[in-house]
Amino acid sequence: MMSRLPLQAKIERTAYGVGAACLAALPQLDDGGVNASVAVLGGGCAWWLYRRATRSDFRTALVAAQRGLPVLTGAAAYAAAVTADGARWWEYAAPVAWGALMAVWLPVTRASWTPSSTALAPAAPSGFAEQTAAKWAASQAAQQTRLTDVERLHPTGKDFTAVVVAPAGLPVPRLDLDAVAAVFDVPTSAVHGLEDMLGSGPGRKRLTITPSDRSGGQTFEDHWRERVGGHDGAIPGSRVTKVVEHPGRVMILAEVPSGQVATINHAQLCSAFGVKAAELRLIAETDGGSKALVTLYETSPLTSTRAATRELLTPDADGYWVIGTAHDGTDVYARLWDPKLGALHGYVVGVTGSGKTVAFVLGLAAVANAGGVSWLASLDPDAQLAAAGKYIDRQGSGRTYAARATRAAVALMTIRGEINAEVGHDFSAASPYPLLVLDLDEFNGLCDDSDEGQEIAANSVAIAERGRKYGMAVKFGGQTLDLSRIGGDRSLREQTRSGTGVVLRTVSGISGRQATEGMLPEGVELADIPIAIGGGLSIEDRMEGITEVPHGASTAGMGHVLTGSAPRMMRILYAHLPKDGTGHNLDDLFPEGGGVFTLTAREVEALDALDLYGDWTAPVTEAETAAAQQAAAKPKRVTAKDRILAVLTGEMTAKEIREALPDIAAGTVRNALSAAVEEGLISNPEHGVYAPLN
Repeated sequence: MMSRLPLQAKIERTAYGVGAACLAALPQLDDGGVNASVAVLGGGCAWWLYRRATRSDFRTALVAAQRGLPVLTGAAAYAAAVTADGARWWEYAAPVAWGALMAVWLPVTRASWTPSSTALAPAAPSGFAEQTAAKWAASQAAQQTRLTDVERLHPTGKDFTAVVVAPAGLPVPRLDLDAVAAVFDVPTSAVHGLEDMLGSGPGRKRLTITPSDRSGGQTFEDHWRERVGGHDGAIPGSRVTKVVEHPGRVMILAEVPSGQVATINHAQLCSAFGVKAAELRLIAETDGGSKALVTLYETSPLTSTRAATRELLTPDADGYWVIGTAHDGTDVYARLWDPKLGALHGYVVGVTGSGKTVAFVLGLAAVANAGGVSWLASLDPDAQLAAAGKYIDRQGSGRTYAARATRAAVALMTIRGEINAEVGHDFSAASPYPLLVLDLDEFNGLCDDSDEGQEIAANSVAIAERGRKYGMAVKFGGQTLDLSRIGGDRSLREQTRSGTGVVLRTVSGISGRQATEGMLPEGVELADIPIAIGGGLSIEDRMEGITEVPHGASTAGMGHVLTGSAPRMMRILYAHLPKDGTGHNLDDLFPEGGGVFTLTAREVEALDALDLYGDWTAPVTEAETAAAQQAAAKPKRVTAKDRILAVLTGEMTAKEIREALPDIAAGTVRNALSAAVEEGLISNPEHGVYAPLN
């Protein structure tokens, strides 16, 4: 037993033996220096235990007490022997008993090693190759052979090739194919028997099992080349450069030739790997260049939630804060400002129940924790947003409220421009005014054809194009984002793309590109987020007569984050915003103490002087009506839809229309065409062909 103990344990038990001898001999010397040393040692240990007990949880304190027990009991035995008169028999027996007890107590007091029975237990096999070899070794089909050189052929299945090695001097015996298939739980037809190996004798044979590819022995590279990297594949032109297997997931790195940009068709990629897109087990992402990373999980990694905290929602010096957790467990960041660009705009897209409101609230908390000011306007009253309203400067609903908010924000740019001229720089951490973020939820609905709607659109454009240097950002929100309502030009997109975009579950049948009105980088397609993961019945279930429909895991909060680069799939942090009136946890997310940040006194006075900072919920005045009509009467921006109607003089394909309007993003043209057809402005005689009505 002793010979099997770790070296550290042997040293510790030896120390207990030496300590027992010292406890028996040293008290008899009655040396002041020794006595003082023992007293300092025992007192220091007692103080250490006290600190651990008062500052740690119960488990940590218990472990500390177990570890400190040898020192405290040894010091107590020494003190008893020193204070006793003469030399008593127990003064020699006590150290022996102490040493024996501590030697037995050793496994409990040490957490850095395990007892020999545990240390000698074989480690569970990790990785596909080790698990496959272990299954073979434990089976009766092995017949004293062993499996080596296991090579996985398909990262999503049980396909592999390996070498069967017989005992020295013996040939590999005949194997029953049914028995081999049973070992690995595959059909017998997937077992291709034993094949001779070039340069080896009968003691080594090649075994190939391919339940995913019945043709026999196709390598993963072949599979990728045929189904993924081909001209019409999921990642055209790509080839595999590296495959790494981790517990519960396989990661595949692929590249396209230099000078090309990797594009991914997520649904097609899932089909190539034999998984359902709605399971969210396959995550594919690019670096915005020639590389693509495909991660295949055994189960969806986004089904668990992570609670938001004030610490996570507090931006750092560069404006970054944690908005969620990526599929691989890493933090995903959003950003409020950039030292060079100033305040950063953004957008949140998602249908009801997708987590859009939570995303807005997380952003409000981040602004507040940075000492910034938030104005929130939505189309309709929202109880959950209203709950966050008491933590921010302004919150309300309706077009009148939004028009007043945007009107005040536009005027504030002039006021802050004067301040910038005085201090000699644009918005930065040193500015004498705070960051201001204007959140506009259900933006499409706010910007209708009414005078107020047109004013909101015009003001939003002004803030998006000019507000960053004045520390003012606008965040658009909605089930879809139709920027063609406010012009939809490239400059506006570029201004918004530089910030943070959040794309959650979108309207069924509408892609992430369509929902964001071409805000995504060219060539990037987002994986669709299903309503639930794992719910419903499969075709096979229905064929078997199963009628009980299982409930799936909610996908609320699952989506993609874009911060001026390639998107990342993630799940936003969880904030408790119940709809049943049971209360929320916003006190723990916003600044401690409940204080609300507002504009500076100078800014408030200047806006008051313009009659723009009063009650934004008050009835509309005649002066406001006239101002809105005047703003609406100004020449409107020529939208993408207007330009399409102008060039569409006869039947034209979508490609021809895009070529006629090269300065408009392809996604914008596609969405504007769909909108024009729905509104009855143009006809769609056949797929991909458009024509004027007369």
